[in-house]
Amino acid sequence: MTGFPARTRVGRRSEASSNSWRQALIKGLSPVSDTLVEWARRTAADEGAHAEDDVRLDMARVHAEIDRILARARSEGAAAAKRIAALQLAAARRQAREMVLGVRQRTYQTLRREAIEALVAGASTTEGQMLVDRLSAGVSERLGGDVHINRSGPGALVVEAESESGLRRAAIGPAALVDYVLSSMTEEVEELWT
Repeated sequence: MTGFPARTRVGRRSEASSNSWRQALIKGLSPVSDTLVEWARRTAADEGAHAEDDVRLDMARVHAEIDRILARARSEGAAAAKRIAALQLAAARRQAREMVLGVRQRTYQTLRREAIEALVAGASTTEGQMLVDRLSAGVSERLGGDVHINRSGPGALVVEAESESGLRRAAIGPAALVDYVLSSMTEEVEELWT
């Protein structure tokens, strides 16, 4: 047992000398550690500055890419808008043309109908009878030779003719007369639309 306490004292002494040795080492390394700390601070500052530069460059690249994408999108959008506008304009022109043609067709049909009604209404007048006589003469001449003329109804403008042989027939009435006259007046009818 006497040997055990002696060891304890030796252990304490070596621990004390170990502490002083550490302190002396730390004190001796202080300039080295100060240099390392200073170097680490400078390196960190340099790295921070480089990182900031890299961030600025990356941000500049990102903004340039955003600007490029936006410019392309605007260009594509403008081109798409032009295509859509051209299609809509063509459709509107087609629709307007169809409307104009529809109005012209209705106007022409109204003109034709009113002309037929006017001929029918004037059939019993002296002028109407003269027209029927001229129509009869024209049909007879067209069929040639002897023909049988039939006038439908008193004062009517319908003239039917048949050759004596029965092989040739002709008929003319108000609708045919109006159609014939209107087809010979294409310039005058076209002026209605201008």
